Amino acid sequence: MEKKQPLDKVPKVQIWEKYRLHIFNTCLFPHQKPGSLSYWRDYLFVYALALVIPLCAIALIPGLYLTYISEFKGLFIFDCLAVLTFLILAHVPGIPLTLRKWIFIGITYGVGIILIYYLGNFGPGLLYLLAISVFMILVLPVKYAFISFYLNILTCIFFGWLIYQEGIQQSYFTSTVDVQSWIAISSNLIFLSAVFSVLIPKLFKGLGESLEEQYLLETALKGQKEKLKETLAEVETKNAELEHFTYVASHDLQEPLRMVTGFLQLLEKKYAHLLDPKAKTYIHYAVDGAQRMRQLILDLLAYSRVNKVNSKPESVDFNKILEEIKLTFQPEIRQLKAVVTADPLPTITGHSSFYFLLLQNLIGNALKYSKPNLPPKIHISVEEKENEWLFQVEDNGIGIDQAYFEKIFILFQRLHQRETYQGTGMGLAIVKKIITNLGGKIWVKSTPDEGSTFLFTLPKLAPEE
Repeated sequence: MEKKQPLDKVPKVQIWEKYRLHIFNTCLFPHQKPGSLSYWRDYLFVYALALVIPLCAIALIPGLYLTYISEFKGLFIFDCLAVLTFLILAHVPGIPLTLRKWIFIGITYGVGIILIYYLGNFGPGLLYLLAISVFMILVLPVKYAFISFYLNILTCIFFGWLIYQEGIQQSYFTSTVDVQSWIAISSNLIFLSAVFSVLIPKLFKGLGESLEEQYLLETALKGQKEKLKETLAEVETKNAELEHFTYVASHDLQEPLRMVTGFLQLLEKKYAHLLDPKAKTYIHYAVDGAQRMRQLILDLLAYSRVNKVNSKPESVDFNKILEEIKLTFQPEIRQLKAVVTADPLPTITGHSSFYFLLLQNLIGNALKYSKPNLPPKIHISVEEKENEWLFQVEDNGIGIDQAYFEKIFILFQRLHQRETYQGTGMGLAIVKKIITNLGGKIWVKSTPDEGSTFLFTLPKLAPEE
C-alpha cells in the first residue's frame, strides 16, 4: 500500500495546482469549451476567483485591526461575509457562471463602497472601485462595458450627497472630505472608468477577431491533416500494390518470357533446315522482343526498389565502388578500349547499394552512348562543399541537345532508335530517383558531338530514416 506523504511535506506547487484544478472543474470546465474569446473571459474570472480567496487574509487582517482600534465592526463583518461568499462561489457546483460573476462583482464593489465610507478618500476604497471597474470590463461581454462607468458615477454622486447633507449623522468619511475635494477626487475615477470602458472593448474586439482567425486556421489545418491522413493511407495502399506488382513481375511475368524465348530458340535450332530466311527473321524478332521485355521488367523492378532507405548508414569508399563497377563492365571496357579514370574519391556515410547503382548507371550510360570508332574516356571528379559533395561524371560521347536535358531523366524516355543504341530508357530515371531520395540534385551539361558531364550532389550527412 502506498504511503501518503505528510501534508507539511507536500510541495506547495502541487497543493496549489490541486486547489486551482478543483475550482476550474467546479466553475469553468463543465460549462465552456476553450478557444473563443468568451472562454478566455470566463477563464480570467475563475482564475481571479481562485487567486482572491487565499489573498483575502490581506483584507481580513487590517479589518480585524481596525475593528479593534476603531470599533469599525461593520467593516470586519462585511469582509467576513465577502470571504464566505467567495468560498461558496468557488466550491459549490451547479451555480451558473454568469451568476457567479455578478455576485463576485457585486461583493467586491460593495467592499470598495464600505471602505470609502469607513476610511474616507485616503483609504483603498477608490482603488477597489477602479480595479473592479476594469475587472468588469475584462470578464463581462462587451455590451456591459459601460456598467462600471455608470456605477462609479452613481457612487460618486451618492457620497457627494452624503457630504452635502448636513443633517445626516457624519461618518468618518463625511467628516474628513468636503464637497469640492470629493468632486476633484471622484472626477478622476469617472474619467479613468470612461477611458477603460472605451479602450478595453476595442482591444478585445481585435483579440476576438484574431481568435476567430486562429480558430478558422486551426479548423482548416485539421481538415488538411485529415486529408493528409487519407492521402497517406492511399499511398500505403499503393505501396502495398507496388510490392505485389514487384513480386508478380519478378516471378510470374519473367517465367512466360523465358518459356517463349526458349521454345523459339529450340524451334529455330531443330527446324532450321525447314525454315526459310523470312521465318528465321520472324523468330529473331520474337526472341529479341521477349528479351527486351525481360530487360524492361528487370529495370522496372530496379526502379521500384529505389525507395527511401531503411538500413543504417555506413562508411562507403567510392574508390572501392568504382573498382567494383570496372570489374562489372570489364567486357565492355575491353571491347570499346575505354578508359575510366577518377580523382581520389571520398568516403561518405551512406548506403553502398545505392551509390553502386548510381555510378553503375552513369558509367554504363557513358559507355553505351560513346562515339563509333572513338575509345570512350570517362573521368569522375569530386569537389567538397560546405554541406555536400559535388560529383562530376564526364565523357567524350555523342552528347545531348539542350532541349532534352530534362527529358532524359523521365521514365522510358529515349532519344535514339533501339537499332542504334540499346536500352530501355530507365537508367537515368533510376539515377535521379536515387539522388532525390538521398537528398541531392542532378543535372547535365552537354554539347552534341562533344560529350556530356553529369553533375550531382550528395549531402555529407545521410538522410534520416
